[in-house]
Amino acid sequence: MFTLIEKLYLLRLLKAQSRRRFFFFRKKDPSHDRLVEKLEQMIRNEQVNREQL
Repeated sequence: MFTLIEKLYLLRLLKAQSRRRFFFFRKKDPSHDRLVEKLEQMIRNEQVNREQL
């Protein structure tokens, strides 16, 4: 399992990679978007759970 800091780092890397692809007009992989969404959801959930504890 990843820590919150590691998840934030991975999300930042994935978003940077998608911006790079935009400049080279490459086709995006659909799994890339799903992974970004899942990471964002995991981060939100962890932040909410921390506030409640």
